Amino acid sequence: MEITITSDIENVLLNRRELVFGIVFNGATPSRKMVHAKLAAMLNAPKDHLVIGSFHNRFGITQITGDARVYTSADELKKIEPKHLLKRGMSEEEQNTADAQDAPSGDAAEAS
Repeated sequence: MEITITSDIENVLLNRRELVFGIVFNGATPSRKMVHAKLAAMLNAPKDHLVIGSFHNRFGITQITGDARVYTSADELKKIEPKHLLKRGMSEEEQNTADAQDAPSGDAAEAS
């Protein structure tokens, strides 16, 4: 899997870098988690400051284009990015703990 960054724009207003990248791969399509880890290592950014927005893959071609954003802090990322994109980048264990935190407590359910 080879990742090339085709566009790198600094967005000072939102405290982030906006990236457009291309991936050339052999075999199966790489998972979002694999790409997330490789991009974080490539950019020397903590994994919790990076979010992958979209993947575009065409049938029969072993290329992917996508976009990602690297924030200056994890708090900025959580404040700006939609929750469904944050969950896509999490492992199953992290998703389970996040879902448990989002679920209403027993007291709130009884009050309704």
